[in-house]
Amino acid sequence: MSIPVAYGLAVLIWSTTPLAIVTSGDSLPPMAAAASRMALAALVGLPMLKLLGLNLPLSRRAFKSYLTAVIGIFGAMGVTYVAAQWIPSGLISVLFGFTTIMTGVLSHFIFPDSPMSHKQWIACGMGIIGLAIVFSDNLVVTGQGVVGVLLALLAVFFFSSSNVLMKRNGAGLHPLQQTVGALWCSLPFYTVAWFVAGTEVTWGEVSLLSAFSVVYLATLGSLVGFMAYFHLIANLPPAYVALITLITPVIALFLGSQLHNEPVTPEMLLGAGVILLSLLLFLSDNFIRLWQERRAKRS
Repeated sequence: MSIPVAYGLAVLIWSTTPLAIVTSGDSLPPMAAAASRMALAALVGLPMLKLLGLNLPLSRRAFKSYLTAVIGIFGAMGVTYVAAQWIPSGLISVLFGFTTIMTGVLSHFIFPDSPMSHKQWIACGMGIIGLAIVFSDNLVVTGQGVVGVLLALLAVFFFSSSNVLMKRNGAGLHPLQQTVGALWCSLPFYTVAWFVAGTEVTWGEVSLLSAFSVVYLATLGSLVGFMAYFHLIANLPPAYVALITLITPVIALFLGSQLHNEPVTPEMLLGAGVILLSLLLFLSDNFIRLWQERRAKRS
């Protein structure tokens, strides 16, 4: 996979994933939609492994790595599907922009060799201000909006925790092996969650929109997207990869409003702008370092 293709796929898939999560709930309860997506992705992942000449490691170390990833695949994604009932897909994407900042904060406290700079702490403060602006929106503070935002932030915490713990528990597997193994390990958790939720599904009444969204998320969102992302991490400077987290919320807000008639209020736009600026400030050292390296090469 070429770098431009991988980058384009990552931006496209990450921009559309929140909207697809929302539309998958058109006729499916949250846990049913999430479990269906992960089960289909796990099944499709097995022949993909074989196609690439890979096996699925079953060692103790591999299982430890899979279960660490389950914190994100079940914890973060499961909570996100519930939150998507009450907040727009674009806002979900903006809130997930906090992942980079949250990962930095958790790494600061867990790994002594990953301290945050004063600039990055200021960026955290800016992010909180942006979040406060979002909470001032009548759309958020009425009904279940607050619950949706809090659940989305909990999902960010789970996803960031998984990212940080993977540094310690990762088994050095191929990205597809890691993804497929974690998907299979997540299925018992989704099965229990679906049972506890007590929601029944009449499969003959599932809408075409829900079915298409589940298939899209299973194949592209859960498999191709992760492969493209890990390919970029291995072949591009971190600053270039980090740009994706700045691009996708803007596209997601636009797609949600244009394709699904989701409301985009002034408070939401202002809050999103402040959050994205905080993310830009948090990542600014990476961009400065990249610019200095390119300048040094030219001279």
